[in-house]
Amino acid sequence: MKRLTVALLVFNVFTPIVLAQTVESVEHAEHRLRIFSGWLEMVKGAERDYKNKNGRYGDLAALRRAHLLRNLVFEPRSRASSLVFEWGSSAGARAKAQANFVPKSTLFQVTVSEDGQHFSAVIGEHCARVDADDMGQGGSWCCHCESPYLLPDFEDSPAGPIIAIAG
Repeated sequence: MKRLTVALLVFNVFTPIVLAQTVESVEHAEHRLRIFSGWLEMVKGAERDYKNKNGRYGDLAALRRAHLLRNLVFEPRSRASSLVFEWGSSAGARAKAQANFVPKSTLFQVTVSEDGQHFSAVIGEHCARVDADDMGQGGSWCCHCESPYLLPDFEDSPAGPIIAIAG
C-alpha cells in the first residue's frame, strides 16, 4: 500500500509539470506558425512584385538583392557580424523588429524553377513549418500540434489568407 501511495503522490506531483510543458510547447509552436505565415505572405508579395518587374520569379538571394524583403532582418551567417538595436526606439518598434528577425537557425528557403515561372517557399524551425508555391499549394505542419483543433489550415482567398480550424 505504501508503494501505491508513493506512486500516486509522485504521479500527482509531476503530471501538472508535464502538461504545462506540453501546453507551453504547443503555444510556442502555434506562435511560430503565425510568424512564419506572416513571413510567407511577405515572400508571396515579393515574388509578385519581382515577377511583374522581371518577367520571372526570383530565388531568396534575388528577392533580397532587389530589397523586396527589407521588412525581414536576417541574422548574419558570420559570428563577427551582429545586430544593433537602437536604445531610443519605442517598445512597439522593438517588438516589430523582433517579430521580423529571422534567426540563422530558421529554415528559410525560396526556390525557383529553371524557367523562372514557378516558385516554392518553405519557412520553419524545429517542429513548425509553413510552405507555399505560386500554384496556391501550401500548408502548415507542427509536431507538437497533434490535435486537429490546434493546427490551423492556411488557404488563400481573393481577400487574403483564410485560417480555417480543422475539426
